[in-house]
Amino acid sequence: MSNLKATRMQLLIIKRKIKLAKKGHKLLKEKRDALIMEFFSILKEIKELRKGIGTKLKQALRVLGKAQALQGITDVERFALGVSPDLKVEFGSKAIMGLEMPSISEVESKHQWHGFIESSIELDNAMVKFREILPALLKLSAKQLAFQRLGEEIKKTKRRVNSLEYIIIPRLDGASSMIEFKLEELERENFTRLKMIKAKATA
Repeated sequence: MSNLKATRMQLLIIKRKIKLAKKGHKLLKEKRDALIMEFFSILKEIKELRKGIGTKLKQALRVLGKAQALQGITDVERFALGVSPDLKVEFGSKAIMGLEMPSISEVESKHQWHGFIESSIELDNAMVKFREILPALLKLSAKQLAFQRLGEEIKKTKRRVNSLEYIIIPRLDGASSMIEFKLEELERENFTRLKMIKAKATA
């Protein structure tokens, strides 16, 4: 900014830029703080979902193990081919500080299958338990995607905040101070010149 003209108009322009930069800095900090709060909120939800899924998965695997022991792995695998893929998923989105986040509002999984092999109670229970895990798995996927997007947006916002705080605003402040200094110098020179002219006129 060394080529700036030391004029009152230029000083006014610089001061307007400073005001705008400080306003943008304040808004970006608010956005960053809101995103960070949402980031940790989703992180908590992810941890709870993972914990719940882990518990249910252990139970489902235990029941499946019993079914395999009773009917044999081959029959269980053949039976799995007859499972009905009847699944209904409703997707949605949530806006956080202008950032669209994916969400799953509803998951419907019907406990039906069609096969030719007589199934056992253990196998029926295993199917039900695995189906119960599916909605939580889908919600976890959506949460993890939202978590990733939030993380990326927080990084971008932090870079902008830091750029304004440590580069742009200081440079503008420096330019403003330099112009003010030059204008004061010009005023002093003009004042001295006028005094000399006045002194010569009265001599």
